[in-house]
Amino acid sequence: MWSNSTRPRRAAWTTERAHRRVRNRSAGGAAMNGSDSVLLARFVLTRARAAGLDPVELARAAGIGSDALDGDPGSIPGQCYPRLWELFERRMESPHVGLLAAERYGMGELGMMDYLLATAPTFGEGLRAAGDFGARLTNSRSMRVVAETDRDLTLAADTGAEGRGSELAAQATFAYLTARARLGSGTPVTPRVVTLRQRAPRHHAPITEFFGTATVEFGADADLLILRRADVDLPQHTANPGLAEVLRRGAATTVLPAPPARAWVDLVVTEFDSLPLDHEALESISLEDMAWRLRISPRTLQRRLAAAGTSWSRELASARRRAAW
Repeated sequence: MWSNSTRPRRAAWTTERAHRRVRNRSAGGAAMNGSDSVLLARFVLTRARAAGLDPVELARAAGIGSDALDGDPGSIPGQCYPRLWELFERRMESPHVGLLAAERYGMGELGMMDYLLATAPTFGEGLRAAGDFGARLTNSRSMRVVAETDRDLTLAADTGAEGRGSELAAQATFAYLTARARLGSGTPVTPRVVTLRQRAPRHHAPITEFFGTATVEFGADADLLILRRADVDLPQHTANPGLAEVLRRGAATTVLPAPPARAWVDLVVTEFDSLPLDHEALESISLEDMAWRLRISPRTLQRRLAAAGTSWSRELASARRRAAW
């Protein structure tokens, strides 16, 4: 773990308490059986396009079908969103793509989430409204308040899954919230403490400069953003109480649909295509191997393929034919 400075004792105690809460809530959450709103994927793809990347290619590489990129909001398997972040990082060859996305995003790219935050009287009230709505956009990750004192408010970005994609998603979430707090209040809001599970990058100055605090910790047990109560309670110049109430009522009726059955076939095809294109690799992979790669049980994988009108043996044979070409 790396830190540029020593935290105040009270902030350190708050951080440790928040770490314990996140660990307790995440225990046993290794399987990736959830789903995410396609709006989260579209946010990453919009940022990737702005950075000069091909969003269709990026989506395909993450196992997201082209039909998810347009049309009405739906959902995608929970594996796809963190994969997008990993691919974004690799294409850009930068460990700071989460910051890049937050710096350049346009108001409204996250739909109702943006407007729930912007129209609330204070950023803190917007956080709570957006947090409630966010829980309806995903059942595979969360952003929630885990501790409050008269001085601080602690937010946790939590997912049962590990890996670089989840780390980048947390980086982007905290960067986005910090940018929103600054935009809404018109002041240079600076978090008291930021803790990240990711290892310290070789050049970490962009992270400390973005957040405006030297108290950024890497290699932590949990991804936490600790904001000063005074900043959380700042009035927002974008506030619109009447519109905020209408938006909250609308958000309360939002339901995350299950991903279309075909989405799981797209994900399996992507996994096959990521393997070495040789006979030995495709001969040795089993249903259990694929389920492990997707972080679901073999039985769940069989059910999801059957729901799409296909089977493991059929998809394996199809992959072998593609490799033979």
